[in-house]
Amino acid sequence: MSSKNPLKRIFDLYTSDLSFTEIERLIKRESAEVYEFFKNDIPKSSTSRNKVVRSLIFLRSLFNAFLLKLSPARRIIYLLTLLIFILGYLNNMGSYVIISFVILNFLLAFELADKLLTKSELQVARKIQTDLMPKIPPKINNYEVSAYYESAKEVGGDYFDIFKSETGDKTYLIVGDISGKGMAAALYMVRVQAILHSLISNFSDLREIIINLKDNFDKKLLPEYFLTLAAASIDEEGSITLCRAGHPPIIHFKSSTDSFEEINPKGIGIGLKDNGAFAKILETVEIKPDTNDILFFYTDGITECMNESRQQLGLNPVKNVIRKYAGSPPEIIQKEIVKEIEKFRGENIHSDDITMIILKAI
Repeated sequence: MSSKNPLKRIFDLYTSDLSFTEIERLIKRESAEVYEFFKNDIPKSSTSRNKVVRSLIFLRSLFNAFLLKLSPARRIIYLLTLLIFILGYLNNMGSYVIISFVILNFLLAFELADKLLTKSELQVARKIQTDLMPKIPPKINNYEVSAYYESAKEVGGDYFDIFKSETGDKTYLIVGDISGKGMAAALYMVRVQAILHSLISNFSDLREIIINLKDNFDKKLLPEYFLTLAAASIDEEGSITLCRAGHPPIIHFKSSTDSFEEINPKGIGIGLKDNGAFAKILETVEIKPDTNDILFFYTDGITECMNESRQQLGLNPVKNVIRKYAGSPPEIIQKEIVKEIEKFRGENIHSDDITMIILKAI
């Protein structure tokens, strides 16, 4: 039996695990993500210029943005390699073209190694972050609970927690959102969790806990970052105290009337300028849900999720899912909401973290 054609072997090597879905993702999603990565370093072109000139300026700016992302040494080598390639091409010197090709591949290998190392470290960071969030929520008297978290990047700025006080007489639910995404937001969120757990071991009043969180955390935030959160404390009788610091309202589905209420106690995001009014403005609301009532805590990554037409999901589709599956356990409601989000989003880039807690009275 003759050996396989060498060209066929090479073709199989590069295409054996290739799929149409992967090509589609490269074109629709990854190329858009690359553009988003460079976009902040590309100045806006004047609209007074014609389209061709604007396109040339954009390409030049994109090339410059790419160069600035390289380390200084690699940037110089890359430019010299381009010069060698151009000289070889113009002067019909094949050896120059081959040398430039080899050097470019070495540079690509270095960049790929850096990316894989960073990706590996981010995967470890992602595991640490997700391990800090409860996989199995604690049992709560009179309630069933389910939670969901999905980051837009390897790590994210959303956070949820469900835990009992040291005395066991209260259960706390927290959903938080640090402005921004990625590693910086994730590191801030780890800090938030540590401070909250420390405060809850010393204080029981929810409003007092949030005020002390602001006092401890506010001075550690860089100016461009801020924290919003929604929090609840549940006592042994099932009464709930709700508090909110600049976060989207808590959604209360009332089973007896098949209606929704948005619970929106006053509160300012932590890290925003409040001129000392944070504690004065911060409110709490106390409720005692009826059997089969549902409380929905979430971050704005759900309502601001966009489809390919740049339309936002909003809250109504989520409410429709809650109403439709109100008779089901929270885990089912959560899964159906995630399905609705994925259906709406389609192939659009996942641009923000998504977090929710669903609490159902039983």
